[in-house]
Amino acid sequence: MGNRMHGTLTAVAARIFAPVLLAAAGISTFAEAKERPFDDEAMMEIHRGGLAYERDGDIYAALSMYGQACDMGLAAACTLGGQIEHETASDNKDHIRAARMFATACRAGDDLACTRTGMALGPLSRGDSPEPDGLMKLALLAMGEECRHDSAQACVDAAQLLGTTEEIGADIAAVRGYAERVCEEQEFAGCISAAMLPAEELDAAETRARNVLLCNAGWAGGCDALLEPLMTGEAPGEVDELKQALKGACDDWVGIACANLGLYYTQGPKDAYFPGIGFRYMRSACDLYVAKACFAYGVMHKKGIGGRVDETRAQSLVAHACEIGSPKACATLARIAGETERGEVAGVSTTEALRRACRLGDKPSCVEDI
Repeated sequence: MGNRMHGTLTAVAARIFAPVLLAAAGISTFAEAKERPFDDEAMMEIHRGGLAYERDGDIYAALSMYGQACDMGLAAACTLGGQIEHETASDNKDHIRAARMFATACRAGDDLACTRTGMALGPLSRGDSPEPDGLMKLALLAMGEECRHDSAQACVDAAQLLGTTEEIGADIAAVRGYAERVCEEQEFAGCISAAMLPAEELDAAETRARNVLLCNAGWAGGCDALLEPLMTGEAPGEVDELKQALKGACDDWVGIACANLGLYYTQGPKDAYFPGIGFRYMRSACDLYVAKACFAYGVMHKKGIGGRVDETRAQSLVAHACEIGSPKACATLARIAGETERGEVAGVSTTEALRRACRLGDKPSCVEDI
């Protein structure tokens, strides 16, 4: 009875507090589409236009193209667009736009974008910014602060809060926890609202149900939470249920769910090692533009994991993975290009591959002469 009542209170609180207080804080909400609503060829053409404009130094034209591709569902475009928004920001609205773009990519499984969500939120918590005047904004800024101090979970929590919808609802326990930590140091108007939220956290069943909901919505945090016990073997009695949840999300075009199944069947427990199945799931993830899945799929082709060795296909996949946002793929592409007579591969020069890798957070690729 207590758990059911808590679940009801949490759901009601999420519906009441999240949309209202996010609006009060000036943070928009938006829904995640479960169906594949875009034209793949058009989306990639737009994204490539953004890459070309950025390469040529026309950052505002690049931002326009990245914004369009981001809206169509390409995480890499959200990350690169968010980077430009952040670097050219002149006010709080610009930083929020950058944070929202990073958060979109983070929820799709881009780890770099998760850390940059906190970075983009940074200016909002400085002394010359308006004081937080709502519970959700108070919690969001606290998440950003902890994210910038190397809390990976805070980065994910911030990205999820920025994507809150009425259907999904905010993680009320997380919101309360972050707000309370801030309120211990300084009193804000939102502290009163924080004290009114349910104090109990979700039980195991409620947490699992929420993770399934998040994963089905395309949020990597939910899919990763479903994968973790599969990889560690900590839930032997729930293996089939967890796999089915990921499979259901993968079937609904959630690329990160497909990628996680690919990992499970190739890098999970010994009794789950079925590289042929993993190969097919990794291909599905790559087809859904999960950059790290495309890179992994390329490695599988190079090493013959789950299929025959195909060096040409491997190289093509590495180039594609770089194009859609894998820093490791870009760094690898730079090395491959550097070993050729022309100094390029798949139409990408060593210099351009290094520049992309650097923009995507690969520090060793950030050499001065690019």
